[in-house]
Amino acid sequence: MPGRQGVLLQRIPENVRLQLRPGAQEMYKRSGGGEIRFVSEWEPVKVTLASYGGNSSAALYFGGFQAGEYVIGEDPAIIEIPVPELLSKIDTAFCDYCYSPAVRRLILNGHEVHFIDIEGPGIRPPGRDELPKLRYLAYGTSITQGSSSTTPSLSYVRQAAWRLDADVLNHGVGGNAFCEKELADYLASGLNWDFTTLCLSVNMLNQGVCLDEFSCRASYMVNEIAGKNPGKPVVCISLFPFFLDMGLKKPQQFPLSTPGEYREALKYIVEASKLPNLYFIDGPELLQDFQGLSCDLLHPGNMGMIQIGENLAGFIRKLL
Repeated sequence: MPGRQGVLLQRIPENVRLQLRPGAQEMYKRSGGGEIRFVSEWEPVKVTLASYGGNSSAALYFGGFQAGEYVIGEDPAIIEIPVPELLSKIDTAFCDYCYSPAVRRLILNGHEVHFIDIEGPGIRPPGRDELPKLRYLAYGTSITQGSSSTTPSLSYVRQAAWRLDADVLNHGVGGNAFCEKELADYLASGLNWDFTTLCLSVNMLNQGVCLDEFSCRASYMVNEIAGKNPGKPVVCISLFPFFLDMGLKKPQQFPLSTPGEYREALKYIVEASKLPNLYFIDGPELLQDFQGLSCDLLHPGNMGMIQIGENLAGFIRKLL
């Protein structure tokens, strides 16, 4: 971006982003669980990043092995990635994992992260045999992005992916999951994935979208994605339990429907579609206890995210 060092690591192509509502345009510039990943020789590597709009974090993994977390600010930060003494000597007999331990992964979370530089010997992109065989596309709200979990690996998406040995394409869009046609078209045809979840959509309910409009928008997205990808499971997730289910309401929000009506509408869309690769699961089946929420009574906390991910993985595993 003009006046800023490096390359903005946004999550969707620019021509798609510019067709979306203003809030979604901004959210897709944010890191939101995206990754920088590479393979190099077993020697230290330096990665230089900057974050605009606020601090971001970068969680370091060697394949699936957790290694630390870094804070990135507007001043360029050099992340020095060390060589774990024992991991670099691990016998290949112990390396039959979905991610090769040789793959360095920086999982980003927060604001607009710019990639500035990388230094080290033998740096290259990972090969397909060094990455999970399955790719999991997730769309939804800030809950899908992992908001209120204390680290990206505790989002329900990554918790489910970990149990399914799957890679993650996280297209959650906090506050702006409005099932936009342009985004539905891109998710249906512009990406390579093996299964997807569509968590639809507490943003629309809380921001006063009527039931008919929700049904129209959700129906297009669900049927477009499932219809263009026969044989690939498309799992629709209804609203997780939240404060409206408890009889509470925020004074600045004026929902025109109830959570139950939104849940039933999404279930009907799936049943009416008749597409054999389209499935429905009710949010309360995944998050089974209000205590799984954070104190805002909307976003699941760590324990809630783990429960959702575990139950979701159990549901999806039967479809693969």
